Amino acid sequence: MSPFGGSRAQEVWERFDPRVFLQGSASVTKAQAAFLSSYGLPRVDAVAVGTDNVDHLRELTEALSYEVDENVVREYRQLLKARQPA
Repeated sequence: MSPFGGSRAQEVWERFDPRVFLQGSASVTKAQAAFLSSYGLPRVDAVAVGTDNVDHLRELTEALSYEVDENVVREYRQLLKARQPA
């Protein structure tokens, strides 16, 4: 998962939970949350996914039934903008 640090085995997955960007995310996996939130950080119309693991691809496509929490995404964008040098 490149948007959130490469392989799911990397330390970033232990330190960061991308489910914070989704509404009602209790049953969503971190991979699903990263995939779905990548559509809105920044907003895009398509995300390319490549895998030789059908179960992984199924997991990602099932994420499309969840919704991104637009308020959290907006706050995140504001935080990023505030960090940019003037």
